[in-house]
Amino acid sequence: MESSLGFLVPSILMGLGIAIDVAIATVARFRDPSMGFRNWTLPVTIAHILLPAFGYYGWWFLGQQFHGLTLVLGLLAFGMIAVFIYEAICKWIDAEAFVSLEPITDRLFKRLSSESKGALIMVLAVSMDALWSGPAKAAQAASGQWSPLEVFFSFFLAGGVVAVVAEVSLLVALALRRAKFSNTRSLALFLVGGKYLEATILFAFGLLSLWNAFAVWFGLGTLYQCIVASGSFMLVIWLVFWRRLIREQMAELEEVEP
Repeated sequence: MESSLGFLVPSILMGLGIAIDVAIATVARFRDPSMGFRNWTLPVTIAHILLPAFGYYGWWFLGQQFHGLTLVLGLLAFGMIAVFIYEAICKWIDAEAFVSLEPITDRLFKRLSSESKGALIMVLAVSMDALWSGPAKAAQAASGQWSPLEVFFSFFLAGGVVAVVAEVSLLVALALRRAKFSNTRSLALFLVGGKYLEATILFAFGLLSLWNAFAVWFGLGTLYQCIVASGSFMLVIWLVFWRRLIREQMAELEEVEP
């Protein structure tokens, strides 16, 4: 029972962490009636299964080939998650990011933008956190001593969580559209709260990677300790930038109005 819970709960939490931006993007565009299962939930779910798997197994392969890289890989995983969240927060408060992961993905986005529809660009835009979550999951798998089979199924479990969140968000969007919802500030408060949860969960996995990079000296960390630390840190950020977060979220909602 303990083993099952040790495998299921972190997988579900990772799924929630990478699904919150899907929920935010869906609800924020509730006035768009074209979003549905086939052109939104399905591609988003597939992306959130394949991208973490690609990131995880790539990281695992490097760790197996170069055993002395444990510390370096742990630090890099933390660095990628930290930069991703830093860049996201800068975007959410309309500030310039001095460090960015865009050079890694910019070519892909440019090529797709000229060959594919905007919907595909949007799917990838809300799936980049899934790619960076792969290396971070390696830390959790090591900490929880997951079997190879548990690791494999964890991607589908997290993807299932993303699918459920996406479908529920579509239902919420439909309800808001039918009710002709117009209270922008209330919706902005809800979405900013969602961003706090997203940043907290993802950064917790990053902290776990950092902790486990020094496991030889400090022992393996636990996800729940990292969630508490991450939540406390993000709370300070949110309190400092609360007004800017709300202002920019309201501006974003107004931009998607018909």
